[in-house]
Amino acid sequence: MTEKPKRAKRDPEGRRRAIVEAAAELIGREGTRKLTHRRVAQHAGVPLGSTTQYFSNIDELRRAGLEELGRLIEQDYDEMFRDIAKLGGTPAAFAQVINDYLSDQAQVEVDTAFYAAAVNDPQMRQLARASFELSVRRSLPYVDETRATALTVLLDGAMLDTCLRGEPIDPAVVTLAVESIFAAKLDPGDAR
Repeated sequence: MTEKPKRAKRDPEGRRRAIVEAAAELIGREGTRKLTHRRVAQHAGVPLGSTTQYFSNIDELRRAGLEELGRLIEQDYDEMFRDIAKLGGTPAAFAQVINDYLSDQAQVEVDTAFYAAAVNDPQMRQLARASFELSVRRSLPYVDETRATALTVLLDGAMLDTCLRGEPIDPAVVTLAVESIFAAKLDPGDAR
């Protein structure tokens, strides 16, 4: 007796995950306004019916994509600040981690597209604002809030410059800026 070939196991959770990841990637690059079930299905490599099976309307899919994008941003910051902690949380540690990030042109372009999409998309703007605030909070063990904000502004500006020029900003410039932020004299009422 010959055995029938076994069907591949269906993986509903894996398919749903692929759909959410595709939505997050599209939202990160283009914002929420261009998101459609069809575009997500194509990007995820799944049949169109799969997206509507898991997400009955575009708002559910958009919400799931935004939540995933927020999770990924938080994961990136976790990794960045783990590296800063491993390096001692010093100005040199911040400069090294920022310079390492800026050397990843593909990631810088994705992150810049995310912020560009936020300019005209209120849902994206909210997520971008939360990302900025997360960076500030993660810096607080090392510096006061004013310096944490300055470090985040530096990171965002260096990201934009790197994207626009197609190459990382000079690492010595980043190092000087980070050291200056750490060394800046603040009003005694503001200093830590």
